Amino acid sequence: MSNSVVSISEQAFFTIITAALEAYKVDHSKLEDGSEIRLETFGNLWGHESFTSGGSDIYHITSADVSTSASREQHSVLPKDEAYDLKSQFVEYFFPELKYLGDYHSHPYSLENNVRTELDLERHELYHFSTADFKAVKYEQEQGKNYRVGLVVTVFERNEKVGRKDTWMDDSSCVRFQYDNVTIWIKAYVWSGEDYRRRTDKKVSLVCPAVGFALRNIRQADLV
Repeated sequence: MSNSVVSISEQAFFTIITAALEAYKVDHSKLEDGSEIRLETFGNLWGHESFTSGGSDIYHITSADVSTSASREQHSVLPKDEAYDLKSQFVEYFFPELKYLGDYHSHPYSLENNVRTELDLERHELYHFSTADFKAVKYEQEQGKNYRVGLVVTVFERNEKVGRKDTWMDDSSCVRFQYDNVTIWIKAYVWSGEDYRRRTDKKVSLVCPAVGFALRNIRQADLV
């Protein structure tokens, strides 16, 4: 199984992160005790595929959209097939150089979810795909979509900022960074090769220049 690289452009980063933050921080509705409901969000990823000199696949995410018609809840998000059909036709007409790569969604966590700290969240791997997330990918692939890349953006907010180093995690398949008093994780999964419908690549490197995680900082030995 070959190694893979997922690269997020600045524009795609802007769309993905602001969508996750809006669903998390802007009041959509409240629970009976007055606490806010932090929602998940969803969107499609568009771009193209190339290769490193060592033969690793690179999935360039150049654009991302926000699915405004998706049914968003605190612990789930369900997109509509009609939204994908509309956007794929639009992309084919105006941006034929772009291909559908996959999608992203967010995981919102806070003290209300009994998540006390960033370390608590990481210890329980809440920034990873859930079992339901993997099932959702399988469904998309069974619908005939050329689904290759899945991103999950996890958001956790404290009342006061706690300084943590921006870092790669999980052998560089995840980046963690901070914005104000919010900690954000972006975790990448790739399905590639002839068996891409059955399992994900074990070795994935996530590149996100907008927050300082560049391809040049990954050892070339890790890409072959």
